Amino acid sequence: MRIVTNPGSNLDEDMTLAQDIDLTPQKIVVDGISHDTRNTIDFAQVDGWVKRAHKYPQVQGTTEQDFVEYFSRLVKKDPEVLCVMTSRKLIGSHDAALAAVAKLKASSDPELKAARIEVVDSQVTDVGAGLCTLAAAQARKAGLNLRGVAQFLRSFAERNRNVLTVATLENLIKGGRASFLQGWVGNFLDIRPMISINAGVVSTVAKLSGKADVVQKIDDYVSSRLDPKTAVWLAVAHGNAPEKAKAVAARLQERYRCEYTLVRPLSPSIYLHMGPGSVMAFLFPLDGLGFRPTPP
Repeated sequence: MRIVTNPGSNLDEDMTLAQDIDLTPQKIVVDGISHDTRNTIDFAQVDGWVKRAHKYPQVQGTTEQDFVEYFSRLVKKDPEVLCVMTSRKLIGSHDAALAAVAKLKASSDPELKAARIEVVDSQVTDVGAGLCTLAAAQARKAGLNLRGVAQFLRSFAERNRNVLTVATLENLIKGGRASFLQGWVGNFLDIRPMISINAGVVSTVAKLSGKADVVQKIDDYVSSRLDPKTAVWLAVAHGNAPEKAKAVAARLQERYRCEYTLVRPLSPSIYLHMGPGSVMAFLFPLDGLGFRPTPP
């Protein structure tokens, strides 16, 4: 069984190699020039695009044709493929994968027609989707079949609790995620949104003062939605704020039984929207799952 995800899942080369995970193409388009996010793109480069690009950079997810070509190569080696995608409500890669699967099923090539491909919506993004992908790899390692891994992963994904914070509204405004007027009012009043992704949909769940203790606020929000001492997998990502991310992880490790913790810089595509100083945390409860993944 091959496991496929996109760079928005924020797994680095060492992780994908160690866990035998394939990465599909994903691009950031800057003034008509495409940059493959499977390559190294640092925060300084993204900041430069935000400041100097004539048009705000856009993230281009994996296309249907990308998937057709990618799946066609993979199933020649292994007829079973599990495709773990970031939320279908945030980017079109998930639906492009489904369209590609349908095209392969209609192919005249018997190997392509016989391929068994499961596409799973992680309902989240960045390191949240990364944890889903790592959990899938552990289920494969434990011997679950393709359908069993997909069923486990859907259950794992829908249990997640998450929260996202930003330190600046600049990227959200320039990227069209917040109107100029909303941004002006927010900056004038020194207010920032606290965001959560629920069933794949992004929504504002609270407003924070620019002087608020972000670590405490994240702890307060998460603990109001997930019982303390719950066994979880935890992931924290940051926009060039490693100390803040470490502090968030340490606080949540005190409150929860974290059987696996992953702390990483944000993926370039998410940093493009969240900006410097942003922090996000994802927790996936483990108790009651039909399969309990071990740390990778």
